[in-house]
Amino acid sequence: MANTHETAAGTNSLAANGEIALQRLTDVMDRFAGAMTRVVNAYADARNPQRDAHWLALQMTKEFGAMVAYSRKIIDTTRKMEPLKAIRKACQDCYEEAEHYVGYRLIFDWYEEGKPYQNPDMWGYGDFGDFAPGPEMKQSLWPEHHGYVAMAKRLSEETASPWVRDVIYANREGAAVAFHHAMTLLPATDEFAKRVIAHEREVARDELYHGPQLLRELARTVPSEAEMEEAVAKITELRVQELRQRNEQFLHPLDPAAMAHLESDFRAMRSECVPIFSAMPRN
Repeated sequence: MANTHETAAGTNSLAANGEIALQRLTDVMDRFAGAMTRVVNAYADARNPQRDAHWLALQMTKEFGAMVAYSRKIIDTTRKMEPLKAIRKACQDCYEEAEHYVGYRLIFDWYEEGKPYQNPDMWGYGDFGDFAPGPEMKQSLWPEHHGYVAMAKRLSEETASPWVRDVIYANREGAAVAFHHAMTLLPATDEFAKRVIAHEREVARDELYHGPQLLRELARTVPSEAEMEEAVAKITELRVQELRQRNEQFLHPLDPAAMAHLESDFRAMRSECVPIFSAMPRN
């Protein structure tokens, strides 16, 4: 009986004070931003032409794939006669992904001096299908990236809680703001870095509204302490996989031992806190 009362009290406390619930969610995400900064710093320390071209090519095709996925969402929401607000949001998201793609593509074409990049498989990196790995996203080439996209889909399907599913959705794409923010802090040591930094500032600003803006409302509507615990556990697993994904995208500047240490620090909340998500403006 005591446990029942404690659980009820915890749930009531979360529901009564959305700030407590919001802090639980944003603590994970701000610590993730700190962990992601370590991945980006490792890339910055190990930069070479191969790494520069590789991550940029994959990011470019990832943005293109996101644009295609959102274009399907525009059609789907319109066909279903969803509220105009939802249709408008899908249109805006699609346009922003196109902007991101064009920005990266311009840097890429400048860097490669217009020569075709010798990686014809790279376009499959952005084959998201129905927000899941499509047939061209080759697990053999990008196991961590494939694993991240598949995990986001699987975690959403596993939960019985619509609220937990919404938390996962809010953290699926929007968590990328941690990566883009960290990229704005690259040392501006050459023209490539300067162009990347300028574009990443625009991308980071947009990504704040591709999910993180939903966290405050979700924090006001926590159904139970158990669902909060489930949500925190699931987004923690998803964020660990994203750290692996980004390290892979940079051609593994962190070796397995360094990655294991980073993951351990993040899970134990020892990674630096970078207040990106907690600083989101109030609605």
